[in-house]
Order: sequence, then C-alpha cells, then structure tokens
Amino acid sequence: MNRRQLLGGLLVAGAAGSIAGCGLVDPGPSVPAVAADPLEALVTEKQTMLDLYEATLAAHRDLAARITPLRDAHREHRDALLELLDARRRAALARATPPVPGPSTGTSAAPAVSGDPASALVALRQAERTASARSRSACLAVTGAGAGAGDAAGAAERVVVLGSICAAEASHEVALA
Repeated sequence: MNRRQLLGGLLVAGAAGSIAGCGLVDPGPSVPAVAADPLEALVTEKQTMLDLYEATLAAHRDLAARITPLRDAHREHRDALLELLDARRRAALARATPPVPGPSTGTSAAPAVSGDPASALVALRQAERTASARSRSACLAVTGAGAGAGDAAGAAERVVVLGSICAAEASHEVALA
C-alpha cells in the first residue's frame, strides 16, 4: 500500500465518520429524553417515610395500633403520586430507586430509630412536618405553573391529590402528638 492509498483510505474513513456523526446514517432507534417531573422527589420522600414507619414499627411493636394507619396512608400517597407520573417516568423512577431495605434484599439497614417510644414518635412527628412542608410547596408549584402536568386537567388532578396529601400529613402531625 502506497502513501496515496493510505491517505485516501483515511479520508474515506473520516468522511464516513462525519456523515454518521451528523445523523445521515441511521444509528438505530433512539429513546427520547424524559423530562424530570417535580413529583418524583415526593414519590421518593413517601418511600423514605414508609421506611421510617417500618423501622419504627419493627423497633416498637407497642406503637402499631397508633402508627400503622399513618404508614398505610403514606403508602397510598406514594401510589397516588406514582399514578400521576407518566409510564416512562414511573419506569425510570423504579430503576433509580433502590429496593426497600430489609433482610430479604440484603441492602443497607433501615433508618435508625430511638429505643425510646416517645422519642421515636417525636422523630416521626418531625418527619411528618418536613414532608408536609414539601407537599405544600409541590402543591403551590403545581397551581402556579402546571409543573409538568401537560394540560389543565392534569394540573387539576395533581392539585387535588397534593391537597389531599397535605391535609393528611397535617393530621398525621396531630395524631403523633
């Protein structure tokens, strides 16, 4: 192979790479990017609340009658928020969210819970206060901008669900007092 053939081959290879880089050669099906949805953070927070309630129940079985309904409400909140996300966001969130900690998954330990039942209730009440504030902020964001709802009906549905969650979390604080 002489120098002219080598340079010609490099030129052809470079041109082919440029054409492929410009999209003239089909690289195969592409997956469109999925925009972030502000409700994703709330879904993750509800899972965190569930984990805290589960850990508290495991540490203090005597509190079960008092806190099990609150834990179940957070599960319902998480599931309602998941329903508001489109299918691609739910799938992406499921892939990004680690499994719930526990002995069967072998993942990290559950949240630390005080050995004192009264202190454990104080920690739950503080977590509820924080969750309530975040839910209120999300509700206000949805009413202000539609926050990814795509249409007025979607925004209205989000407001209704978030309003219900805000009210429930405010009552959780009272129930834990």
